Amino acid sequence: MITFGKTARARALRIGTAAMVCGLLVVGTTQSTGGVPSASDRASVIDLPEQIPVDRATTADEESDAPTSPRKTRPTVTSPDGTVCAPGRSATLGVVFSAVFDSFLPQIPAQHRAAAQAAKTNALSGLHQMTISDLAISMHPSDLGASDDAPINTYRDPISQWIVTQLMNVKDGDAGRPIRVDNLTVSQAVETAWLYFYLTAVIPLTMAKDTMPTFYSVGPTSLGTLITLPITIGTAGMKLFYKAISNAVVDRCTAQMTPAQIEQAGRPDPDLAFTSQVPSIIADIAGQVSIAEPGTCPAVADMSLGRVVERTSEYLQAVAPNRGTAAEVKNRIRGLKQFMKTTLVPHNLIPADPADFSTVETLLSYGLGVAPYAGGALTDMLVGLAHNLAKGDKPGEMVPMWDLTVTKSLTAAYFAYALTTQVISLIQDQVASGLAATMGGVDLMPRIKGVINAPNTYGLVVFHNVLRSICLDEDRTTVAGTAVSATRW
Repeated sequence: MITFGKTARARALRIGTAAMVCGLLVVGTTQSTGGVPSASDRASVIDLPEQIPVDRATTADEESDAPTSPRKTRPTVTSPDGTVCAPGRSATLGVVFSAVFDSFLPQIPAQHRAAAQAAKTNALSGLHQMTISDLAISMHPSDLGASDDAPINTYRDPISQWIVTQLMNVKDGDAGRPIRVDNLTVSQAVETAWLYFYLTAVIPLTMAKDTMPTFYSVGPTSLGTLITLPITIGTAGMKLFYKAISNAVVDRCTAQMTPAQIEQAGRPDPDLAFTSQVPSIIADIAGQVSIAEPGTCPAVADMSLGRVVERTSEYLQAVAPNRGTAAEVKNRIRGLKQFMKTTLVPHNLIPADPADFSTVETLLSYGLGVAPYAGGALTDMLVGLAHNLAKGDKPGEMVPMWDLTVTKSLTAAYFAYALTTQVISLIQDQVASGLAATMGGVDLMPRIKGVINAPNTYGLVVFHNVLRSICLDEDRTTVAGTAVSATRW
């Protein structure tokens, strides 16, 4: 297990934050050294050299023999000098820094240009000497090989995306390998910057907001609400800002690069290595999963609970120390199977996951969320049930628990936890109001909602997003419908 000290985390945060700013600078700008090509240049895309991988149709044999997860690349525009305008998925920080610096060089007085060039050289040398483990890096779904329709594009948060990135790294044999900072791609840097900002700022600020006392109420609002309002708006704005930057950078022409530079962009340095060892259970899991794709590799979250029990039973019997233990496991599982197959569940009365809400339903959820007492998990459940009815689901339809999907069961657990948290919060509000009445209307009691709801928001939801983003290799099929051979427990 690899651990990172405070210095390494701080360095990664500084690198990522600077890179996000760099990515913002290059989006939509034309660089003097050959940045964004003109409309005529975009129209004249020619065949790329063999060193540059591009999307192509894969035969059934090729797909079945593929040992690792596919990393998605797309055609790029070739310039007359042989360089190509690389998108954010391929443009490295070193190249982008040079391009941005060179674009400002003509504006520097002639007598200072030599010193500026020396500063540029020193900065590039510093970036080259700094390394970061790929365990500390997150990647955009498309960089992991996900198509535009892959569920990971919808069901992801910074933590789940990092987990999936690391699973794919382990699967590809790249876990724990060092990457030189100047070779990080802009897309990698943006995703990593947001991951660390989310962990060190968004989560703490959100929890602080949810634990803030009301202090003093004035009509329908309170001083605590006014204090936390900037946090609420700011975190929501940062999430929208990140999504705009992330999706704009990944495919947008960013800087001119040679085919050799593109081939090595974002890859670990082959001459460097960290002493590390991936835990065997993580390696086993990573070796059996891929990025979920509609039609060819259904997500783990779409599996039935029955199949989960079957696979768990097989694994426990396989690792049992002796035949007696294996037989005991088999007997226990037999009883569990009987219970799950005979217990019926009204699965359509489980509200839809908020992640599946339409835009109108999401806005309705936000609007009802501010309703006194009922706003929150209860109103989300009502919106989720309305979502099911709008789809035509029959409320009274019963299915055996054995056939209940992983998504349905996790969504039920999410709402049960969230509703319990809401009830506890309402009880605390009543207690706090009673105490405030004895203190001249001043409420200084911190709320516990942010703390007790954290496992649900940053645990169960993250876990659910991971299961919606990956699939089992044994379930993967080719476009023609042929199953792909894969190892399993």
